[in-house]
Amino acid sequence: MKKQLLSIALLLSVSAFAQEPIANFYSMSMIPENNNLAGYQLVTSPSGPDQSATGANVAWNFNDLVAVTETVTEVMLASSEEIASYPGSTLTVKTTTNGGGTTYYFLAVDDIGGTSLTGAETSSVTLNYTTNNGFIGTFPLSYGYTNTDVVAGTFEASGVAGTFSGTATSTVDAYGTLTVNEGSANNTPVTRLKTVQQLNLTYMGIPVGTLNQTVYSYYNNNLQPLGPVFRSITNHIVVPLNNIDETQTTLESYDASLLGMPAAQLPNSIAIAPNPVGSILHLAGDAEITNITITDTAGRVVLQANAANDVPVSHLSTGIYYVSATANNTVKTLKMVKE
Repeated sequence: MKKQLLSIALLLSVSAFAQEPIANFYSMSMIPENNNLAGYQLVTSPSGPDQSATGANVAWNFNDLVAVTETVTEVMLASSEEIASYPGSTLTVKTTTNGGGTTYYFLAVDDIGGTSLTGAETSSVTLNYTTNNGFIGTFPLSYGYTNTDVVAGTFEASGVAGTFSGTATSTVDAYGTLTVNEGSANNTPVTRLKTVQQLNLTYMGIPVGTLNQTVYSYYNNNLQPLGPVFRSITNHIVVPLNNIDETQTTLESYDASLLGMPAAQLPNSIAIAPNPVGSILHLAGDAEITNITITDTAGRVVLQANAANDVPVSHLSTGIYYVSATANNTVKTLKMVKE
């Protein structure tokens, strides 16, 4: 009996420190309240914060965070215009800051979980991976994963435009417990993905500078299935001829209480009810819908309809689909489970 109890205790001890694989880089969600939206606190930290620790059972204590404003992250299907600009894109990750400012990440996600970066637009730099996409990994990713990929394309930063080439390295380098004084991920088990890009910038064939980007993304799949619960992005760009040597860092902490974003940023009130869906897709809400597009998980359009809250879908196979509904020039994308 003592041996049995000891075995159980050891099992519980091991499971307490077990690492949870990262399910997705970013993904659509089935959260009833906000579907593909997530709220973050944009924060600063007098101490950094210190993210140098790696390995197993790390304790990250970000206890001096100062809230600046709120941001809203939305994961949606890439539009035809975005696909034309960033070829191969299937998902767009859009983050809007309360008071102004928007960043975009454009991702190519295949049907087995392989995710690549096709483009990025921030306040300091725009990258378009038209020559070589930046492969992140095939999710889920577990601790110890690492991959280095050759990347190339076009850039625009600090008034300079040209081409870039270099490497992008993705590493699941640590897991442990995250403690924050701003946001919802306090004393939360997390797994961290570190992505580093080292890029050489060229103008008309002449090297003009470098861009180094480091992104830390901390994931807890249960708390926030859309993406990370804490993220930091640091861009360091150097263009000597223009006397440019700039570093910009953003820190964001997921906040589950921010379900009500600024009104101008909220999509129209639209929901699928009931969901799972039988023979009729019913879109509930007071918004006047002008267009509906349904795509499968591979990004293929399987149905389009105009001005309808009830759409026959009996011909669709059982599975998961994404419904993009347009109302008042705003598009909201919902996840539909077809029975």
